[in-house]
Amino acid sequence: QGSYRAELHPWDRDRFRLYSAPGVDDVLGPRFATFQFDGDRATSISMLDATLACLLDLGYARMTTSDVCARAGLSRGALLHHFPTKQALVVEAVEHVVKQMGVEILSHAEQVACSDAPLARMFEVIWANFVQPLFHAALELWVAARTDRELYAHLVRTERLRGSGILRLYASLAGASARQERFADVLQLTLHLVRGMALQRILRASDTERRRLYELWKSMASAALPDRPAHAPSARGGA
Repeated sequence: QGSYRAELHPWDRDRFRLYSAPGVDDVLGPRFATFQFDGDRATSISMLDATLACLLDLGYARMTTSDVCARAGLSRGALLHHFPTKQALVVEAVEHVVKQMGVEILSHAEQVACSDAPLARMFEVIWANFVQPLFHAALELWVAARTDRELYAHLVRTERLRGSGILRLYASLAGASARQERFADVLQLTLHLVRGMALQRILRASDTERRRLYELWKSMASAALPDRPAHAPSARGGA
């Protein structure tokens, strides 16, 4: 799976040309728009980054607050000042992981060749987002939420709040295809498919067969979503 190493943070707006894409602020929240943060906030971010790294390397069940302190290079007192319990730390980590995944979507979108068709670009960004280590950190939280009612409630709230913004980010990459009647269904089916493939990577590391099947799905989905909206005026019509 590889280790998560934080390089992007919610205040890194200047890294991206797509910072004004629909859904960005919904995913990353109002803090994304400001560069004003104090030392306490920076310490908190370091602890949350360390939490994601521990979730990835140790798993939710084995992770302790001592592990987080060691990874962050901070004292236990500093941790308790911000997060008095492991539960409080993990609850905040839920929102942090969703925001970080939003930042990664922007990062992947910048790396995909601009010459690609918009819909193909969206598919590539979705693939990249689900093969990154952050997905496995999120997976640890989802599994833990099955038997943790407080974590479950917070995870559901965060997914509802930030998830719609992530969908709009993907739609903003799809160009005219996003206006097709079937686009929302195709997008949801794509996300379900890639989540399942990402889970399978836990047991089978090679992506060769999964990538072949994903290419097949892309061709099927693209056929269902022509570049021109269904109700667009015909190119033969006069002005």
